[in-house]
Amino acid sequence: MGTRFLLALFLVLLVLGFEVQGAPLPQQEESAGPALLTQMRESLSGYWDSAKAAASSLYQKTYLPTVDEKLR
Repeated sequence: MGTRFLLALFLVLLVLGFEVQGAPLPQQEESAGPALLTQMRESLSGYWDSAKAAASSLYQKTYLPTVDEKLR
């Protein structure tokens, strides 16, 4: 595994960890089971998309073509 991959993975996990520690959600009734599942799926999808965007931008900022050529 390359250091870029490990760095990107670390940043993704760091972002997701901070998102989990965010503002607590108010308690809802348990009768809203399917709606809760849908909300969780949408929020996880949003977190995943933001993490991918952050990792991609970090990779683009640290990309060095000369190093890539030397590795090949």
